Amino acid sequence: MKIINVCEKNFLFVLFFFFVFSSNSFGFITFKQSKDISSDATGLRQINFKPDGKIMYVTNREKDATSAVDSVKQYSLSTPFDISTATLTSSTTLTNIDKPHAIHFKTDGKVMYVVDNGSLTIEQYNLTTAWDTSTLVHDDNFTISDESQLRSLAFKYDGTKMYVTGNETEVIQQFTLSTPWDVTSATKDSTESSALTGKEDNPRSIQFNSDGTIFYIGGNGSDSIHKYTLSTPWDVSTLEFSQSYSFSAQVSSSGNSIMAGFIFTANFTKLYITQDTDSRQSQTGVNTVYEYSVACAETITCLDASTNADVKSIIEANVESAKRIIKNNTLPIFHRTEWLRRHKNKDNLSNLNAEIDFTNQKIEKIANALNILKKEKDRTYNSDDWFEWSEGRISLGKKDANGASSRDIHSYGFSIGADRIKKEDRDSMYGYVFQYTNDNVDIGSNGTNLNTDSYSFALYDTKLRDDQFFTDSVIGLSLLDIDHQRVINGNTLRGDREGQQIYGSINFGKRLVDEELNYNPGIKLDLGYTKLKAFREKTTIGNALTDSLIYKEQNIKTALATIGLLFDTANQQEEKTTNHHGRLEYVGDFSPSSNAEFYYLNNQSTNYEYKANNKSKHNYRIGYGFDITSISGWSIVTNFERFGASGKGYVNELYLLLGYVPIDDTEYAMSLDNDKASLSYKRDLNGFDIRMSSNYSLMSAIPDYGASIEVSSTF
Repeated sequence: MKIINVCEKNFLFVLFFFFVFSSNSFGFITFKQSKDISSDATGLRQINFKPDGKIMYVTNREKDATSAVDSVKQYSLSTPFDISTATLTSSTTLTNIDKPHAIHFKTDGKVMYVVDNGSLTIEQYNLTTAWDTSTLVHDDNFTISDESQLRSLAFKYDGTKMYVTGNETEVIQQFTLSTPWDVTSATKDSTESSALTGKEDNPRSIQFNSDGTIFYIGGNGSDSIHKYTLSTPWDVSTLEFSQSYSFSAQVSSSGNSIMAGFIFTANFTKLYITQDTDSRQSQTGVNTVYEYSVACAETITCLDASTNADVKSIIEANVESAKRIIKNNTLPIFHRTEWLRRHKNKDNLSNLNAEIDFTNQKIEKIANALNILKKEKDRTYNSDDWFEWSEGRISLGKKDANGASSRDIHSYGFSIGADRIKKEDRDSMYGYVFQYTNDNVDIGSNGTNLNTDSYSFALYDTKLRDDQFFTDSVIGLSLLDIDHQRVINGNTLRGDREGQQIYGSINFGKRLVDEELNYNPGIKLDLGYTKLKAFREKTTIGNALTDSLIYKEQNIKTALATIGLLFDTANQQEEKTTNHHGRLEYVGDFSPSSNAEFYYLNNQSTNYEYKANNKSKHNYRIGYGFDITSISGWSIVTNFERFGASGKGYVNELYLLLGYVPIDDTEYAMSLDNDKASLSYKRDLNGFDIRMSSNYSLMSAIPDYGASIEVSSTF
């Protein structure tokens, strides 16, 4: 790299870049840009932002200079949090202040607080217009009597706690505000932090994270930012040192330059540091604001992503979801073929099989005449007939943590299919099915979620053998659309991931028919291959890079073997048949592990890997259901099934299937009206309507009955 030493500022940049790319300490902090505001502020101190990032504020100490005044500078940002777009809009004199430093705002922007290092007070101002410092009016103040060089200030998010630091005690003092956001109501707490000696002896800025569990302090004593954790949120007596991050290569490269202040903003996705070359006497110094992107929110150094419980759970959930989608795409088909076996050659599929019993001999003769059109018990369907069916399903389940975040599963889907008899083999049927599945997984308790939409098409075949042996086979394709959401440190990361899936299944069994209970022992093999495309997480908060991971392409192989027993029993009634059925199955999961690789977008040199091992090799499926088949050709099937592994989680599933078998268009009607009874019969034969009717007088002493036949068609 060629160094052009145009001025001291450029020299500082060169040293800074060298430090960033040669030090592990800054592996997760990326310099974005800087803004020189020397023409506006010659004694730059501390910085703050309006929450939406559209306004930037800095305090300026200039009272040491001739005819200069201390002030707060307000800048508008056309692009939120982008300091390159900052334009000075106002410079307001700070009355009642000798040496301004920290600047803070009430959450509604109607009150501003400034630390006065000269008088060791916290000055409180009211803003007539929220967030507009040009409208400030001095209200009151609060004195910190036991400090020197008072510079730092922070509040709890609800304004009930206030925190200050100085050089005298070298501790963080904690105050309770009896009236939130009113510093005059402050009372010092009995608890305070331990001494910061050895870390920072000249603090200038302090800041908590959003929930009070992390605390940062920085100053020009070490030109560093120090990170502490709090075992009790917002209680500084529980501070425990974590790490230090030195900025001396940047801010101390000139003998007079100092780190004047810092602030994390935009949900801790960006860091801003103010630098003053401390030349207030001559009014010729360089005053600069530096902007950095932070790879991981609320912390400067990202953790090993492969150890994050939510990340591990996301990877495991993707693998489990791929298996569930295959299962949810194949089971409806097998539910259909099971129904076909239970109802093979059943006469109750046709309303021609309705039995009508009359005590009157004359009407009985008519009924007997009609019965000549009745088909045999074993119905023979035409190979051109398509038998339509559909199935809906709902699943609820839970997966235990096992080293990752726990998972709550919510799934639903539906299938629409049709099948018919093969022309060349009347013992076989084949069909197709379109399926949609939504698989929703809530991960942990922070809002992490996977929502997968699956669109599938499958072909299936079933062999209905006379020797009671049967085979079912399925092959299908699925397109996956995954809505990925991960929440970490209050930062929500989203991504859209696509995937493709191919799967197949084959089922062997035998149907053992008994008068009271039928049995279907069998074995089934499910195989699948799922490819998830690479994708990156994104966030709209502050910086699109913060916390973001890039996931490489992931391949998932599925292999399940099921051994079990199905059983059913039938209850034959006049207008319907009710079947009760159940299953007891062992499911062995022989799927290999699936490796996932990923890395931080802001640190692509470090690659992480997590192996999603098969944690549920031994599983079970139990179920019970019933189906009702009406003489009109409609059928309804319900199944409740539970899939699980002992101690590792479960999924409860409810299936509802509707089916229709096309039958001849036939109608019967019988009525009683006072002393007369009537019977009518209608049937569609090849486009002709055949109507037969009869009547009989019940009360007349003279037999009065008749019958008629009508044949009609519409041309």
